[in-house]
Amino acid sequence: MEEFNFYQDRLVTCWERTQFTVKAESYEQAEEIVKSWKGKDVLCFNDDKQVIITDGETLYDTAEGISPKDNDNKPTIEVFNDSGDMIIDNVTKD
Repeated sequence: MEEFNFYQDRLVTCWERTQFTVKAESYEQAEEIVKSWKGKDVLCFNDDKQVIITDGETLYDTAEGISPKDNDNKPTIEVFNDSGDMIIDNVTKD
């Protein structure tokens, strides 16, 4: 019996952790600087002077699959043959 190769691409969400330092006169001032971002991504504030990214990692154990419904009814699982041709996805065809 022959074997045939395929691969699956799956869209997931997961958390990333970014470690950074903030240069300030006190911890309270540093915390106020962080709060002033109002929840925006620290990567938008990295300037290598006051806000310095020190490390980052993807937290793979937090990965969760996404349904097509949560992706504007676009596929979140696609299966391809070894030539890169898509064979099937997980969007229901009417």
